[in-house]
Amino acid sequence: MEQEKENILLCSICEGSAIKKHLVGQDHNATREFFSIVECETCGYRFTSPRPKEKFIGKYYQSKNYISHNATKKGLINKIYHIVRKYQFYKKNQLIEKYSKTDGKKILDVGCGTGDFLSYMRHKKWEIDGIEKDEGAKKIAIEKNNIKISSNLLSLKEKNMFDVVTMWHVLEHVYDTQAYIEKIYKILKEGGVIIIAVPNCNSYDAQKYKENWVAYDLPIHVSHFRRADIKNIANKNNLKLKHIEPMFFDAYYISMLSSKKKGENLIKGIWNGFRSNIKAKKEKEHSSLMYFLYK
Repeated sequence: MEQEKENILLCSICEGSAIKKHLVGQDHNATREFFSIVECETCGYRFTSPRPKEKFIGKYYQSKNYISHNATKKGLINKIYHIVRKYQFYKKNQLIEKYSKTDGKKILDVGCGTGDFLSYMRHKKWEIDGIEKDEGAKKIAIEKNNIKISSNLLSLKEKNMFDVVTMWHVLEHVYDTQAYIEKIYKILKEGGVIIIAVPNCNSYDAQKYKENWVAYDLPIHVSHFRRADIKNIANKNNLKLKHIEPMFFDAYYISMLSSKKKGENLIKGIWNGFRSNIKAKKEKEHSSLMYFLYK
């Protein structure tokens, strides 16, 4: 219903008011509604508008397709997702150990889902904390992984507490990006690092699939980032962006789902994921990117 939606009139990064339509896509998870992605004519940042008001967004997450909030391994794509995820935990830990500059080992995972990544990091001798709004995912995290989880990042009162704060495919869901970054800055130790992983709407697969690119994930993704957007966010918040790393497997996973959405077979998706990674070797525009921002 229209009264459940809101138009965003200003860019949340540069506060520009000149906005143009980029594309129209469909909610493929829950409602089959159509939503628009618009682009700031000043800085190029893209965002969903109109979007559901935050108090109504929950219904758009109510889908068996939303893998990070459930533990199902049914279906080929779900099985592939869980197999690759285990390897990704290993790679994420490697990068965290490589790029963490403080002496401590205290990590906060914002949007921790079912807590499997935090459970892995606990086995690697990290002191762990998590933030998760979704009650179903939080229940799994508590019962399966025995992890203490808070519901709201903005309610944390600690300062200079964490060596590492991670947001794995979370920032694109956040309604008030600036408030989140400001809060993380406060709870991060001096020299600590924020790791932000988000889809890259400048990637080959994004351009190939256009409105069928599932990483737009309308309307639950309210932001659609490029490298330049994260750099602008870093500069705006006195953070130093020092490293950008690719997430190679995302090109295959996203392309397979995008091909499925178009009624194509999985082989086509795998091929497009391969092409995306090959092109990204030169252009550095991988399907998803990890950004390492230091306080």
